[in-house]
Amino acid sequence: MKTVWLRKKGTEELLLFFNGWGMDQRIGDYLHNESSSQKHSPDFLLCYDYRSFTSEQEFKNEISHYGRITIVAWSFGVWAAQQTELPPIERAIAVNGTLYPVNSELGISPEVFQATLSTYSEENRHRFNRRMCGSREGFTLFSRMSPERKTSDQREELELLQKHLHNRRTAKPAPWTYNHAVIGGKDHVFPAQQQYNAWKGVPQTVIADMPHFPFLHFRNLQEVIACFKK
Repeated sequence: MKTVWLRKKGTEELLLFFNGWGMDQRIGDYLHNESSSQKHSPDFLLCYDYRSFTSEQEFKNEISHYGRITIVAWSFGVWAAQQTELPPIERAIAVNGTLYPVNSELGISPEVFQATLSTYSEENRHRFNRRMCGSREGFTLFSRMSPERKTSDQREELELLQKHLHNRRTAKPAPWTYNHAVIGGKDHVFPAQQQYNAWKGVPQTVIADMPHFPFLHFRNLQEVIACFKK
């Protein structure tokens, strides 16, 4: 897993953003820029690229000093966050993802996941991104922050995520849970019904016209966090 500090001022609170599969720093940069005018902004650490979940000791030491840690996790990052060794978490919000990312009833169907992995190419990457964004407007915005990663690099990450999922079936659950789930009604990656199934009993914010890519609806992560109050 790769981590990048986007804001590090020694504040009391840390915002940990677990990005989706195949992404990089660019979405984090966009969200940070959009929130730069916010007063009392917490420190902001971005996590992405889940080919490995070995946490560096420096990473553990740096985040252990924070009195309050909030997690915002998107897509595959929802699952990835719980595979990462973390200090106590005050609150966590999941956006268009579940703790069972490859599951017929609670995530992406295994057949769809395997088809995505088996046929992933430059052409299909473009198709996937359009399906993820749901509209021309969403795709235009995503294009401003789309990852600067090779298709082969993303495919390797997806292959290793499949292996991680298989190897961690009997792993102990993380000592923290998600307190809120944001569900896009037009998510064609993690279908809305599967998200409803996965988050039974967890407070939810449902946005009927939101596709898998949520950042046309949320300009920054502070707006995501505001869902806790709904």
